[in-house]
Amino acid sequence: MAAHPDDLKRPVVAYAQGSALVAYFALLPYVVVSKWHQSAHESDGTLVRTLLVVLSVFWIGFLLQVALNVLRLRRGARVRGGGSAWLAGLLLALITLVIPATHAPSRHSNSEVAHHDASVPAPAPPRPMVPFSPMTSVPLALMAKRRGDLLRHGDDELDFDVDESIALLRARDPDLIATVARLAGEAREGVLDVPDHVPRTPASAPLPAIVACALGTSESGTLVAFAREGGRLPVLASWSAQDVEDHVVALHEGRVSFVRDEAALLRALATRALRHGVVVYLGAAGELDEEIAACAITLATINPSSPRVRGNVEAPEFATPSPNDLYVELLRADPQVLGLTEPFTATLRRRCVEMTAYLALHRREPVTGERLRTRVLNHAGVDASPRTLANTASAVRRSLGVDARGARLHPVTASGLYVTHGLSSDVERFSALVARARSLGETDAADLVHQALLLVKGEPLASALRGFEWFLAEGHGARLARDGEWAALSLHHASLQRGNFELAFWALQQGLLIDPYSDVLADALSSVPRLREFGGDGAGRAEHEAVGPRGAVAVSWSFTRFSQQVTK
Repeated sequence: MAAHPDDLKRPVVAYAQGSALVAYFALLPYVVVSKWHQSAHESDGTLVRTLLVVLSVFWIGFLLQVALNVLRLRRGARVRGGGSAWLAGLLLALITLVIPATHAPSRHSNSEVAHHDASVPAPAPPRPMVPFSPMTSVPLALMAKRRGDLLRHGDDELDFDVDESIALLRARDPDLIATVARLAGEAREGVLDVPDHVPRTPASAPLPAIVACALGTSESGTLVAFAREGGRLPVLASWSAQDVEDHVVALHEGRVSFVRDEAALLRALATRALRHGVVVYLGAAGELDEEIAACAITLATINPSSPRVRGNVEAPEFATPSPNDLYVELLRADPQVLGLTEPFTATLRRRCVEMTAYLALHRREPVTGERLRTRVLNHAGVDASPRTLANTASAVRRSLGVDARGARLHPVTASGLYVTHGLSSDVERFSALVARARSLGETDAADLVHQALLLVKGEPLASALRGFEWFLAEGHGARLARDGEWAALSLHHASLQRGNFELAFWALQQGLLIDPYSDVLADALSSVPRLREFGGDGAGRAEHEAVGPRGAVAVSWSFTRFSQQVTK
C-alpha cells in the first residue's frame, strides 16, 4: 500500500466487486451440479450441459487468476485493481493468519540454512547497483532513489523482494541526492568526486532535470557521473545497455526513459512530460541529428582508471577556461570580450558584445535565433529584425575567429540554432568557484572564495546603459548576488579568525560591488577595523587607545551574528 497509494483511491468499488465475485463463484458449483442432474430429464439437456461446461471452465480460469494474483502479491509485484485483486489480497491475509510466521523458514537462521535441501536452488541475491564493498552512502542513496522511483511509477514487470525493497527504501536520503545535484552546478555533463562525508544540502526546492550514476570509488569518496538534457552521460566502457538502465538514476522527481533506436527516441520525446521526463538514448550518439540529440541524453564511455576529475566537476573548462578560449568579462562596469581576432565593427559593437555575452553564458546549449532577436537584440520592446540578427552574427563570427575546431561561432543550422565553442565568461568561473567552495571546509573554501572575488573588477554592467535586460530576467543577476554575498561573508569570517582585517574589509567591498544594496554586507563592513596598524603596535594597547598620532582607533564589535550568516 505504501508503494502503490493509487490503489487505495477507489476501495468501495473493489470491495463491492470482490464480494459479488465471492458470492457468485461460491454458488456456481452448486448451480452446475444441480442443473446437471436436472438436465437429464429435459428436452434441451444437451444445450444446458454445454453451457454448464462453459461456466465450469470460466470458474476454473477465475481460480487460476486469483492464485496468480496471490503469488504476485507475495513477491511484491504490482497487481491491477479490481475485484480479483481485492480477493487475492484477502486470501493472502487469511493465509498469513492461518500459517503462523514462526513456522515460516527464516532466511537469516543458520539452522534453516544447514538443513536446506540441496536440490532446490537458493534464490540469487539482488545485483547491487555498483560493485562497492563496503557500500558507501552515495551509491546506496542512488540505489534507494532508483528503487523508490520504479515502485512509484508502477511498472508491471517489476519483481522485487518485499523485504529487500523495504530495507532499501529506508536508506533513502533526499538531502544527499540534493547535495549531489548541487555539486553538479550548472554544468551539462561531467564526473563528480563526492566525498564520503560531504556537507548535506537540505532538499527544500525541486531539483532541475538531471540524471546520475555511480562509476566507482576514489581516494576521497565516490565518482558520480551526471548529465542534463543535451549532454553526454559518462559511463564505463564495460557497461552494456542493460547495465546503463540498472545504474542511471533521476536525481529530480521525474521519470527516465531508455530507448535503443531513433524511432523509439522520437516517440519517447513526443510523449514525455517536458518538465520532469528525461530520455536516455542507448545507441551511438553519432547516429542522431544534432537537434534530436539536444533534446535527449546520449552516452560517452570513459576509462575508469583515470577519469579526468578536477575538484568536483570533470569538465576542466567549466572551472578553468582553456588558454585558447575567448573570455567575456561581465563582472565589471563596462563588459568586454578578451582575445578577439579583430575588434567588433564599431557600429555594431554594443550588440556584438551583448550577443557574445549571451552565447557565453549559454555555451552548453544551442540558442535559437528567435530568442536572440526577441530577448537579446531587442530595444524598447521592439524585436530586432532578421537582417539585424544576421549582420550581428556575422560580425561576431568574424571577430571571434577560428581555432583547430573551426569557427568559434558555428554557422547557423537549418532550424536557426546558434552554437559556440571556445568561449567562456567570468560569471561562469565565479559561480563554479563558489559552488566548489560550498562543498569544502572553511580553510580550503577561503582560497577558492578569494579567487572568485578577485574576478570582480567593478559593479557588474554598471556602465551598460542599454541592453542586458535578459541578465536580470533569466536570474543571472539574482544568482550572482546570492553567490557574491555568501562569498564575501565567508572570506570575511575566515579573515577575521586569522586576524587579517584588511582582507576581511576587502572581501565585503567586493561583495558590495556585486550587490550594493545588501544590508548584511553593509552592516558587516561597518564593524571591521579599517587601520592596518590595529593591534600591531607591539605593545598591544591600540584597542584601548583613542585616535592619536600613533594611528590607533578605539572600536568594539561582535562577530557572532555575521558568523551565523556565513554558516547558514
